[in-house]
Amino acid sequence: MWYTGKTRNRNGVAIIVDGNLKDEVVEIKRKSDRIILVKLMIDEETFNIISTYAPQIGLEESTKKAFWEDLEEIVQGVPLGEKLFIGADLNGHVGSTNEGFERVHGGYGYGVKNEDGESIFDFAVAYDLILANTFFKKRESYLITFSSGPNKSQIDFVMTRKVDRAVCKDCKVLPGECLVSQHKLMVVNVGVKWRKQKYRSNKCIKTRWWNFNGGKMALFKDKMLQGDPWRVEGEPNMIWDEMASRIRNTAREVLGESRGRGPPTKETWWWNEEVQQAIKAKKECYKRLHKCRNEDNYKCFRQARKDAKKAVREARGKACEGLYQKLETKDGEKDIYRIAKQRERRTKDLIRIKCIKDEADRVLVKEDEINER
Repeated sequence: MWYTGKTRNRNGVAIIVDGNLKDEVVEIKRKSDRIILVKLMIDEETFNIISTYAPQIGLEESTKKAFWEDLEEIVQGVPLGEKLFIGADLNGHVGSTNEGFERVHGGYGYGVKNEDGESIFDFAVAYDLILANTFFKKRESYLITFSSGPNKSQIDFVMTRKVDRAVCKDCKVLPGECLVSQHKLMVVNVGVKWRKQKYRSNKCIKTRWWNFNGGKMALFKDKMLQGDPWRVEGEPNMIWDEMASRIRNTAREVLGESRGRGPPTKETWWWNEEVQQAIKAKKECYKRLHKCRNEDNYKCFRQARKDAKKAVREARGKACEGLYQKLETKDGEKDIYRIAKQRERRTKDLIRIKCIKDEADRVLVKEDEINER
């Protein structure tokens, strides 16, 4: 997941990428705490995914103007040959009809157009975009993206370039999914021909020299003495190569070799059975509350949420306490450097560069273009 945000509980947007596609991400752009772009290379296609959150109704016009200017700058930086998808909470109503905006609106919207909806249309027309979720005829429940009590509206949209209209196979709201209390989960099906790339293995097999102690040290000494006597005459380089090769082979035999892979990373290393049960109970209570909003279900959810937070807090506290005690020992010195490296790695969007661009800042995906570059 890549996130951008400045103030907690205020604005902030993120993009979550499937684990199978994380190696296809080649670029991250953060424009503000309301706009983020992730660029992926899938086979010979380049996809630009933008997540954005427009200012709410009631904010100053200068804030809204700055938002649209930032979004325009991001969209202008996407080459025409690359695919563009914008998932946006635009806080505007485009209405149920497409009169005057047939190129942008598919005619299957919801509600009545307002002033912020006009801004959405102006932006879409300027960059030849379409509102994908208005191009598929759906029941009302599959169009409403936001509901609060009796108020229902369509303020979340998926936008893409008109030339990529055929790529969008379907776009709808999943009314039964429990995402948040007011916004509904919206999905778009995109037809992509993807052949999973086979990357070269980056394994680095090493001799387990860290096991060179105690009984292994004595066994290594015996193995070295049992062999043929050392040659002391001849060319120095040949003598050195023979000696080094003998030491390495004996070490591999006695100490063994690593598999060439580091330890698996696990963010929730403090996770235990109690936390798992508490989280599961909270989810069940939330589902009941989502289906029937009465006082009993609300009290049940609040208590389950409180219990889950307590279980997480206690589990993390116990795990961290054991870790801190270990860091104070001699064996914990290695863990200090490991933790420092992990923290530094988390601050980076991409660990290594995996793409080449041309003079127009367009990502090259074809082999002949890359070789020519």
